[in-house]
Amino acid sequence: MFTRNLLIFTRKTHRWVKPAGHDTGIKVFNCITRTKVPFIVKNKNLVTWYTCGPTVYDSSHIGHASCFVKLDIIQRILRHYFNLNVVTVMNITDIDDKIIARANTSKVSTSELAKKFETEFWKDLDALEVNRPDCVLRVTENMEIIKDFIRKLVDNGKAYKSEDSSVYFDVGAYDNYAKLQNIGEDAPEPSKFKKSKMDFALWKGAKPNEVSWDSPWGKGRPGWHIECSALASHILGPEIDVHAGGIDLRFPHHENEEAQSCARHCKPQWVNYWLHTGHLHLKDSQKMSKSLHNTISISSMLEDVTAPVFRMACLMSHYRSRMEYSNEFLITASKVLKNYTNFIDNCESYLNGYLKAEVNNDTVSKLINESANQIQRALIDDFNTSEVIRTLNELISAVNSILHSSRTDLCNTKSVAIIGASNLVSNTLNIFGINVNKKQSRVCGNYVDVMNILNDFRQEIRQLGISNKDKNVLELCDQVRDNLKNLGITIKDHGKLSSWS
Repeated sequence: MFTRNLLIFTRKTHRWVKPAGHDTGIKVFNCITRTKVPFIVKNKNLVTWYTCGPTVYDSSHIGHASCFVKLDIIQRILRHYFNLNVVTVMNITDIDDKIIARANTSKVSTSELAKKFETEFWKDLDALEVNRPDCVLRVTENMEIIKDFIRKLVDNGKAYKSEDSSVYFDVGAYDNYAKLQNIGEDAPEPSKFKKSKMDFALWKGAKPNEVSWDSPWGKGRPGWHIECSALASHILGPEIDVHAGGIDLRFPHHENEEAQSCARHCKPQWVNYWLHTGHLHLKDSQKMSKSLHNTISISSMLEDVTAPVFRMACLMSHYRSRMEYSNEFLITASKVLKNYTNFIDNCESYLNGYLKAEVNNDTVSKLINESANQIQRALIDDFNTSEVIRTLNELISAVNSILHSSRTDLCNTKSVAIIGASNLVSNTLNIFGINVNKKQSRVCGNYVDVMNILNDFRQEIRQLGISNKDKNVLELCDQVRDNLKNLGITIKDHGKLSSWS
């Protein structure tokens, strides 16, 4: 049994090291300084990003969905708005206590169980329209890399082998613990195999009849924290621009990652920027967690909610903020998304002559410039997408007011500014991964041509029904409109003309 004077771990003052490199002009929240700091990357043409992947022992839930969608949005912003070349890496934890326990209960091998839920995880990400990482690393396929990382820590005097053939990181031998989060003033008590309760396992000695791998310290398997440090370092090197995950990972997972990686690489800082997404909560409930048995699977959610609506819900809250999952919130997100789609349709109806309005190009151009500037200010301010959504809503409201000031006596004119407003809205949402231009997103073969023919035919028949006051013909036209609506196609009648979207 180890003995040691009791240690007290408290957060020290500012220990973040401002990196050298390309200043993106973005400000991001820094959990070490508790302030927003300049986002500086080593090289704008190779920005390194590591995301903690899933432990594949069960279905992913919508708490995971909110995290991965929000991180996907930030990556898209960096790539498509700030033109940074972001290279993304993710791990898959395919061996773990929970995987072993679930495999034993299910009477299958750990590899079979992990493969099943990993396949399901990727299917869920695809359904959410989340871009897959550039590089994926599984723990069981990279044991030698992990063991070598541990060996270096042992050799450097930062880790030690215990009597149970496990290897622990020696927190007392590292000066900057509690860097990411204040862990309080409680003094850690010694335990049976560890020098301090704060020490954490790098290698877990094998239990009887448990899957294990050979190592210099005896049979066993990696601890949870070491896998991310070893795999991320192997691909991205001893300094990483961005490391991301949910806020629940900040301590102990990310704290321990930073400690062991700094110790391994003999550097004061391993990750330059930690990005943490806020919890997703059920209404009137705690955070969503498998341990709390209050989860909703991603596949179940997508039976009732489309991926774009869920993404819009994520955009409407700041990525660091708590997000409440409720029917009311999703209905609001759906209405906002529909409002954007209708706006694009209104702009197109105006350009095609269905809506006639007196448009002052200078007025609309000023609105576009002000909105574009507000969007830029929001995105450089810690990726504030909720502020972007508010700006787009105000732009749409103002332009819609102009478009709906109908004037039947006007000539069929086309305003360049209206095209610009439509482009700003659709292009901004495209950056976030939402396509509101359905005529472009649903084009398949001659789909648009067929719909134009059908719309024109119905339009002529409807005018005959109106001229002859034939209710039966008008009812048939309404029936065609309603049937198409059930397929997601909206027909709008504007006097003698009709449009579709």
